[in-house]
Amino acid sequence: MLQFVTPVVNKLKLKKICGDTHYIPGITNVMVYDDIMVDPSNNENVDWDNIKLNFNMALVTHGHTDHFWNGAKLRKTGTKIYAPRDERGFMENPSVNTSGIFNWARPPESMLPWFFKGVPCPVDGTLEDIDDLPLETFPLPGHTQWQTGFLTPDGVLMVSDAIVTKKIWDTKRMVFYTTPYDAKNTLKAIMDSDAEWVLASHADLMTGDEAAELAEINIRGIDSIEAAVIDALEGGEYSTEEMVSRVGVALNVRCDFSMHLIVVTTVRAFLHALYETGKAEYVLRDHRIMWRLR
Repeated sequence: MLQFVTPVVNKLKLKKICGDTHYIPGITNVMVYDDIMVDPSNNENVDWDNIKLNFNMALVTHGHTDHFWNGAKLRKTGTKIYAPRDERGFMENPSVNTSGIFNWARPPESMLPWFFKGVPCPVDGTLEDIDDLPLETFPLPGHTQWQTGFLTPDGVLMVSDAIVTKKIWDTKRMVFYTTPYDAKNTLKAIMDSDAEWVLASHADLMTGDEAAELAEINIRGIDSIEAAVIDALEGGEYSTEEMVSRVGVALNVRCDFSMHLIVVTTVRAFLHALYETGKAEYVLRDHRIMWRLR
C-alpha cells in the first residue's frame, strides 16, 4: 500500500480550484491534488529542470507525449509515475505511436510533428497497482481507448483530452479519435457526472454546467465529422487514402503533417465504426481497401 507523504509545499504557479485541488494552467494543464500531480506535461509554467518538490506520485491520463513530456524529469526527484495499464507502452517507448500511425513503416523525420518527438518516460506502475488512491478513476475512451480521468474528493474532474474547446472545432474542424462512438459516450458520462468543476487539458477551468455545454458542442462536432465521412462515401467506392483526402478537403482541414495524421486516424476510425454498425462495407481489391455505403 502506498503511503502518502506530507502535502506538497510548493513554489509552483498553482491556482486553487477548491479544497486540496489546484491546477497549473498552460499549454497542457496540470492538476494537483495534495501531493499527487496529474499529467507532468509540456506545461510552460513549471520549471521542470529545477522542480524540488515532494510529489508522492504523478498520474498520466494517456500515452500522448504532451501529457508526460516532463515525466522523466519529475521522476528523477523521487516521484513515482503511474499510468493506465494499456497506455504504459506508449509512454516508455513513444515510437510505438509513431510506428502505428505509419502502419509500422519507419517514416522520414520530416513527416513527424512535434508531438511525436517527446522524451520516453519510465513508468513505475499502473493505476490498477495503486491501493487506496484518494482520486476516483474515470474512464474516458475515445481519444485513446484507455484514456483515464480522475475525480478528486473536492468534486473536480480531470477529463484530459475528452473535451476540446469550441475554438478547436471552429478553426481546425478535426479532432483525434480512435473510437469516436466511445468518445460520444464519454462526453455523455461527463455530462451525467456530479463534478462541480471540470478541467480539460487544453481548455480553461469549467464549472460542471459549462462543461456540459461544451460537451454538447463536442458531440455535435463528432457528428459533423461522421456526416462528412458518409457524404464522402455517397455514390461511389473509395480507397482509405481517397477517403482521408475527400473528408479533409471537404472540412477544409489545414494540410500539414500535424493535421494530416489526425485526419488519417479519425477518418479510419469512423470507417471502422461505420462498418461495425452495418452502415458501410469494404472490399480488398488490387491491394487497396475500398469502402462504400451499405
